[in-house]
Amino acid sequence: MTIGLAGIANNIMFVFGGLALFLFGINFMSDSLKQAAGNKLKSIIEKSTNTPLKGILVGIVLTILIQSSSGTTALMIGLLRAGLMTLPQSVGIIMGANIGTTVTAFIIGLPIAKFGYVFLGFGVIMTFIGKKKIHHFGGVLAGLGMLFVGLDVMGSGLKPLAATPEAEQMFAVFSQNWFLGTIFGTVFTAVVQSSSAAIGVLEKLYALNAEGIDTITLSGAIPILLGANIGTTITAFLASLGGNTESKRAAFIHVLFNVLMTVVFLIILIPYRHFIIWFELTFLERFSMLSIAFAHAFQNIVMTIILYFFIKQMIQASKIVVKDKEKKHIPDDMFDDKLIEESPSLALEVAKRGILAMGAVIKEYFDIVRSYSFKEDEKLIEEGYMHEAITDTYDMKLHDYLIKISMAGLEKADSAKLSRDLDTIKDFERIGDHLTNVLEFFKERYSENQLLSDEGTKDLIQMYAVLGEMLSDTLESFKNQDVELAKKVVQTEDLIDEMEERFRYRYIERLKNLEVVFVRAANYPDILANLERIGDHLMNVVSSVIEPMYVPQSVIVPKPHELDKDV
Repeated sequence: MTIGLAGIANNIMFVFGGLALFLFGINFMSDSLKQAAGNKLKSIIEKSTNTPLKGILVGIVLTILIQSSSGTTALMIGLLRAGLMTLPQSVGIIMGANIGTTVTAFIIGLPIAKFGYVFLGFGVIMTFIGKKKIHHFGGVLAGLGMLFVGLDVMGSGLKPLAATPEAEQMFAVFSQNWFLGTIFGTVFTAVVQSSSAAIGVLEKLYALNAEGIDTITLSGAIPILLGANIGTTITAFLASLGGNTESKRAAFIHVLFNVLMTVVFLIILIPYRHFIIWFELTFLERFSMLSIAFAHAFQNIVMTIILYFFIKQMIQASKIVVKDKEKKHIPDDMFDDKLIEESPSLALEVAKRGILAMGAVIKEYFDIVRSYSFKEDEKLIEEGYMHEAITDTYDMKLHDYLIKISMAGLEKADSAKLSRDLDTIKDFERIGDHLTNVLEFFKERYSENQLLSDEGTKDLIQMYAVLGEMLSDTLESFKNQDVELAKKVVQTEDLIDEMEERFRYRYIERLKNLEVVFVRAANYPDILANLERIGDHLMNVVSSVIEPMYVPQSVIVPKPHELDKDV
């Protein structure tokens, strides 16, 4: 009895260990693909700004690229929270992501799992190569290898467990009770937050039937598969918490889409099961892992085609469930070319609201970087990179829109205002760049375990406090064209300059006195310099409030310490 219990415990460890390796592998592969894609992700999203159909295509491509429908939906929710994407466009992305994620199931089902260790070995070797493309591609191979090795390890534990009478009884219950199967698929996927992991386990279990071990049948597998689609919506739901109305509506539509798909296919469960069995017997091997992958793809593609014609109705339903409680982050007419034709001056005023919205994103980014400076948190890194992408998108769209306004013909005063707005946009974009630099500096420090000294922490807290107040005053001054508040910001900038110089001197003294150890990640002066440069850009913004025809002095004669190293 003791040996039996020890054997069961050992097999359970294999299952959980294999699942952990699978999840780590797919996340590692996803991260490597994101890094390899780089800025392409933003350009891909930009192509989804016309129609829901384009959104579907972009959702498919993006999910295949990053191997995560959850990642795609979370990214889409972030753009909605900033007002850079409309609800109809997001519906297309949701549908496309559901199709794109089925590619992972096909990869798992391909007869290449035996090469898992080969992929892992070559991938790890490639990650040591300096070239970024080779390094990132090595990460993709290593992640793919871990995925297959994890499945193999998981299969080693599942096989003996599946052969026990208790397991056979459980599989029989799932095969006869579609409701329990659906609930199990939903809960399991919500817990691991990966439909790919849930479907991978399901594929492995189903394939054991070919080895003479009676496990899950298609009658039991399909409801679990449908439940997994509901469970994966938890990521979009969590990403929408604290967001605006549009992001919450998108999360609701994501849930609605997958729930409708589950209901429809449960209603036609018997004929649907017979169809999958026929397809398996005709085109695949009996108990093939690809049968599960095909079922997963078929139901997502069919429901996307059907619900594509009901996008308006789904949006209306979301508006009924999630009521309007706030103003939109960016007005619908923000980038309306017709408004330029009707009244360029009015279009210029509307664009100003967009600049203020960009400033609000910068303020959020500043708060994220300040928090990350004193406490390591991977979620803050992701939020930071998201805000960087949003800032860059604002810069591009507002710049292009203002150029269109300038071509429409403006009076002299409005032309001067437009020029100042272009400068302000660029200043905000550069502030975003400096915040990203600080984020990267602290990421490097944490990786090297180079924590701030007590004195360094106190100095940085003080500098952040003054800079945070300066940022708030700048936004308020620009919004209301408040000259007195703008003058206060200019005075504060002198204080920031003085603080940067004083704190940098203190740091050098600590180095001399061996109070801190110099290592590669000792980038404290660089952090101070980037924060000081943020103050300079804020002064540029308010200087245009004080003097409408102001030209930043840094454009004419930049100070040596004010030269941007990242230009």
